[in-house]
Amino acid sequence: MIELIPVGMENTVFNIFQSAISRMQAQNIQQWDDIYPDRDIIETDIKSGSMYGYFLNEELYAVQVLDNTQSPEYSQINWKYPDNFPLVLHRLCVSPEHQNKGIAKEMILFAEKYAEKNKYKTIRFDTFTKNPVSVNLYTKLGYTNSGSVRFRKGEFYCFEKKTIHY
Repeated sequence: MIELIPVGMENTVFNIFQSAISRMQAQNIQQWDDIYPDRDIIETDIKSGSMYGYFLNEELYAVQVLDNTQSPEYSQINWKYPDNFPLVLHRLCVSPEHQNKGIAKEMILFAEKYAEKNKYKTIRFDTFTKNPVSVNLYTKLGYTNSGSVRFRKGEFYCFEKKTIHY
């Protein structure tokens, strides 16, 4: 079941990110670190009511943030679907113990239903170019790579998809 992360779960969420960061670094994927995402970002995501979690038997397996905050770097992208108010997905993270079970796909499909329900015309997000699992997943789910931007950790592809309201 996917639902909002309640206040009070900050440590659980932080631990999931720390485990995922360790796993990615072991795979030489330098996407996240101790600077991003940090505890303050996680707390803000939860308190703002924008972080959703995948729960099974009351255990948290994955998280993602859904809001309409675009990084300033997104203005460099020639988006295929112009939209000043897209749904933006941030910080999708599946606990390493529960990866390769289709949970990330379920989280993305939840975001798509959320976008449709809330009448967003497009969904946007970025992913690290050196994270092949994420890049392949988004491509398989029909997202368009509309270009790339550079953040502190390197180059990130910017993906988008239109909703039924476009």
